[in-house]
Amino acid sequence: MSQALMLLIILVLYFLLLIGISFLTGKDNSNETFFQANKSSKWYLVAFGMIGASLSGVTFISIPGVVGTQGVNQNFSYLQMVWGYLIGYMIIANVLMPIYYRYNVVSIYEYLNSRLGLSAYKTGAGFFLLSRLIGSSFRMFIVAMVMHHFIFSQFNFPFWLTVLISIFLIWVYTFRGGIKTIVITDVFQTICMIGSLILTIFFLAEQFDLSIYGLVQKVMESEFGKVFYLDTGWKDSNYFLKQVIGGMLIALVMTGLDQDMMQKNLTCRNLKEAQLNMFSFSILLFFVNFAFLILGGALYLFAAKEGIAIPAKTDQLFPMIAFQYLSGAGSILFLLGLTASNYASADSALASLTTSFCIDFLNFKTSEKSDNEKKKIRTYVHLGFSLLIFVVIVIFYLLNNDAVINKVFQFAGLTYGPLLGLFSFAILTKRKIVYHKLLPIICILSPVISYIIHENSKILFNGFTFGNLLVALNGAITFIGLLIISSRSGNEKF
Repeated sequence: MSQALMLLIILVLYFLLLIGISFLTGKDNSNETFFQANKSSKWYLVAFGMIGASLSGVTFISIPGVVGTQGVNQNFSYLQMVWGYLIGYMIIANVLMPIYYRYNVVSIYEYLNSRLGLSAYKTGAGFFLLSRLIGSSFRMFIVAMVMHHFIFSQFNFPFWLTVLISIFLIWVYTFRGGIKTIVITDVFQTICMIGSLILTIFFLAEQFDLSIYGLVQKVMESEFGKVFYLDTGWKDSNYFLKQVIGGMLIALVMTGLDQDMMQKNLTCRNLKEAQLNMFSFSILLFFVNFAFLILGGALYLFAAKEGIAIPAKTDQLFPMIAFQYLSGAGSILFLLGLTASNYASADSALASLTTSFCIDFLNFKTSEKSDNEKKKIRTYVHLGFSLLIFVVIVIFYLLNNDAVINKVFQFAGLTYGPLLGLFSFAILTKRKIVYHKLLPIICILSPVISYIIHENSKILFNGFTFGNLLVALNGAITFIGLLIISSRSGNEKF
């Protein structure tokens, strides 16, 4: 049996299991189930499943690869950012979650409507849809390229068919149960991802005749084990404070202000359980990220030991060693981990896009349509976003230009800045928007201005680059703009 056929069979079995889980959990296909899992999710299942959802397939291959590079996140400096994540998650648990539960929201952007009005609400939700659509499509595109290269191309499948099959499978196991199904499938996929991670580290340890603990020691004592960059200054992208603050901001905007990541948290029965879920998730995520860095260090040490040339694109190091040097078990584990991490993030993205569009733009909460009509519309919206993701991925493929694709992805990420500005303004001030028509313009201009400043920051600020702090600049510009178009009295002008 060829390696490609064996991997294809494993992939088929994997998705049959997911579809089986969906049939067990998707018997009740009501909108309440799809959007909120009837507010009955077990907090510990949500916490564990969020590990897989927060680490996409791109993360699965890029974190190990970045360990041996020179520049941002080199060695174990990424761990500084993870410390920042923990601070961000604590803020989410103690500031944002109480707000979301108090306002009883399905879409977190409903809060903007209550606090700042319709223009802020639609703008915030619109920015999420744009960012999540492009971001999720980009991540799936990267993973689809890997899977196509190692599996589907061996059977002469065109790339578009690889993508279509991948997205169709997500639609099949999510279209009925929605978030209720995803809470359970994410647990299964996180088990697969962490299992493949630990077993891969075990196989690498065997190559050095070491235990896992011995390999951890070897990596930490190597040149790659440096964690803290305390005295390099703000110009250095790996400077401790810069990484910690950047990590905190990333956690805040890409988890706390993101419908995709918050939707599962809002399926817990009450605020206390949701907070317990967030605290538990934070601790688990720290150790999983540490394990990925250990894997990265071990891969580089193994490459040095075997005289393997490091690929120019370091995110290809993990798949290259897994498929070419760790026998059949290595390739199976890599495929399993990559698939699990990719689909754990992609399935919830599709559900959250559907939820946001139905709640924020089709006004499901206030609509007088019957439940059956809403269910039918929801199914069409879910299918529509599936097709839209497919189209965006194919466009990325046809562009065939890494620089252009990365710029598109980077600009999509800039949309989180206005969300930070909107939510910060809503929470930290009591002012009301009076020039509502100007609000979307401010939120559009803010990323553009931020991008221009970012591209010229070395000249403007004597060598300083923003890095992950760019979202703070972006949010601050939005915040200042909102101050200008608001007042304490809230007498609307236009």
